[in-house]
Amino acid sequence: MKSPLFSPFSAAVFLLICLLSCKITSVGQSPKKLSREELASLLAYKKSPHKLFIGYLVGDGNDPDASFNMLNVPDSVDIIEGFAGYDQNPDHWRALQAKGTRIVYCSFPKNDAYFDGSIKDPATKEPGYVAPPNFDNTKPNANSTYHHWAKAMYHKYIQQMGWDGIDVDIERGTFGNDAPASNAVAVLTAVARYFGPNAEAGNLTNAGLKPLFLFDTDVDTKDSEPLSYGRIYTPYKSNYDYALFQCYVGGARRWKGSKVSELTPLLSAFGKDKLIVMTNGDEWKYQNGGQDSPPDGDTKATQWLLDISKWTKDNDTQGVGAYRMSRDYNHTPHFKVSRESIQIMNPFKQ
Repeated sequence: MKSPLFSPFSAAVFLLICLLSCKITSVGQSPKKLSREELASLLAYKKSPHKLFIGYLVGDGNDPDASFNMLNVPDSVDIIEGFAGYDQNPDHWRALQAKGTRIVYCSFPKNDAYFDGSIKDPATKEPGYVAPPNFDNTKPNANSTYHHWAKAMYHKYIQQMGWDGIDVDIERGTFGNDAPASNAVAVLTAVARYFGPNAEAGNLTNAGLKPLFLFDTDVDTKDSEPLSYGRIYTPYKSNYDYALFQCYVGGARRWKGSKVSELTPLLSAFGKDKLIVMTNGDEWKYQNGGQDSPPDGDTKATQWLLDISKWTKDNDTQGVGAYRMSRDYNHTPHFKVSRESIQIMNPFKQ
């Protein structure tokens, strides 16, 4: 998305967002309620062309509950991903969505997906179901389809829970079981019937929009394996809203780069019109001050997010994201680095 020319109104909107993004929510207290004018300006910002910020809230017990409470998310965050024990309070979801922030579910196909007619498929238990002749409902094959699962995900997360989309995690090890990597195209094209720009007519969110479909990966090979982008991304690029690439620093990660100059190949691989670069919030400090990569993992992870935010702005890609953004809550003020990242990408301009 190209940054718009700034009118006095849009400049005022961005100033407001800079202020809102610095809002601190105290533990145990409700966030400050926005005035009608503040909310209108915030929603105008969310609808305007700007660089996006995506954050994963991880509720796996390794950070304080307040860190993944959706009420505490900075107002200027665009998309939140529920992951590993997300906030279960629907009132919190609605409060966040009322500010124009969209919520998506992150799926590991090997854990979630099932092929049509699988023993995991609820349709097999419906009265009158008859399996095809010689059909093996315990093992997928090259002709397996996944429409029942995709429809069920839409029904649960969009229709029942009222969320806004799905993220499919595409890494070595995230496909398997009923959804082997060799069937990735069948899985992803089934999802595209209910999510993303090419979702079939009528498959909408409560806000009347097509649900988001995020292609989330660390695979930077073009065509040497089933999950290569040349096989499952490029031919189906129009199915996806955004491509999230996991450019993590620290830890045992597939992408081994450490400088923004090493991001250049991603521009042609995924396209500026889809690319969102992801950093790894695991490296940020814990509530007790400990770190995954002492003594300076927190400092390196912080600088990396700020660096890729500037790279995103300079290269006119779509935005940045932070896995375990929730750990940024442990900084002072809360979510300090995420807010700085947003302001780098979307600076206030006269």
